[in-house]
Amino acid sequence: MSSNSPVASTTSTTSMTNRAALRRVYWILWFAITMITGILAGFLVSHSVVLGRYFTWLIESGNNHVLVDTFSVFRETTRANVHYNLFLWISLVIGIAWTTVCFIIRNTRVTAVIAGLSSFWVGCVFFVSDFAAAEEAVATGTAGEAVRQFFVAWNIPMHVSFAAFYSICFFLLLLAGFRERSRGRVQYPD
Repeated sequence: MSSNSPVASTTSTTSMTNRAALRRVYWILWFAITMITGILAGFLVSHSVVLGRYFTWLIESGNNHVLVDTFSVFRETTRANVHYNLFLWISLVIGIAWTTVCFIIRNTRVTAVIAGLSSFWVGCVFFVSDFAAAEEAVATGTAGEAVRQFFVAWNIPMHVSFAAFYSICFFLLLLAGFRERSRGRVQYPD
């Protein structure tokens, strides 16, 4: 079959169409994961600077009852934790999708595994360390003294680490995007 045959031409056109579609998907997902990672970095910087310090101060100053009496009611009434977690789940889903596309097209794979899956890595640390359970117990008012002390000891360091990680991931995602745009293309497998 010659390269001028209708079958070869159709195969070539289909391949180019698939590559163009992958290129669009890559950039849409890159934009989405970069934006959501930047938002999460901002959330965690804010939590580290203000809200997390306030929670820690309430417990350290012996005013845990204020946290229990107000924050648990606030969470239950507004479902603020559900809204916050929605950003984390969206980040995880988009990150997995973008990382998958990066592996398919063999491009920016290291950045994808580190930064594209940032919510996966943060979630692993958050849950494996048992900090998630401690935070939930403190927020709902069911924490005993030992759990409150564990929370106080790790609240700020944990959230500052997450804020730094998300900020670094945001920078890596921007860098990957700028690098690919300066090349004017996204590489595809042969």
